[in-house]
Amino acid sequence: MRSPQARSVQQALDLSKRIAADRHLQAEIDKGMESLATGLPEPIGQRLARVLTAVLEPAWSEHTTFQGEALFPIVARSAAEPGEVRNLLAELDREHAEIGKRHREVKVLLGNFVAGRRIGDGALNACLIETVALRRSHHSAEAVLTHMVPENLDTAACDALDQWASTRTASAFPVNLILDFWD
Repeated sequence: MRSPQARSVQQALDLSKRIAADRHLQAEIDKGMESLATGLPEPIGQRLARVLTAVLEPAWSEHTTFQGEALFPIVARSAAEPGEVRNLLAELDREHAEIGKRHREVKVLLGNFVAGRRIGDGALNACLIETVALRRSHHSAEAVLTHMVPENLDTAACDALDQWASTRTASAFPVNLILDFWD
């Protein structure tokens, strides 16, 4: 059996890896939306739109549940300035909801694009550009969280992470969805 110290270090490393993987996935989604907004040749644009339609919601859902249920409580418990951190986490939660709402609009427009329906003059491009700007602003704001994660996690944080991880029924990275839609 691993010592509590070894478990703490491993959990902190796993948490850091998950944060990095999530940030990378979100950045790739941003790049995909931005590429589609700037215009791509027809078959590539259609494929990318299908991939984005498939991964946007599950990737964002995993992002928000990971942060809200696992990361935010750990950061809040270890905060040197609890009031400031509480305000930051509340703002990030508000942005999660706002971006989630925007994603629903993007998904509708992407669905119309994929189906070949006419979309108003530049509506998809404008929506994608605005969504990417909102997402990037959010990613910049949450970048400070990486520095707020303690190097060693206490037993309660380790237990909470183990509990949260045990509730995950699917991979955090929706590779299966990408492969299903990339023909």
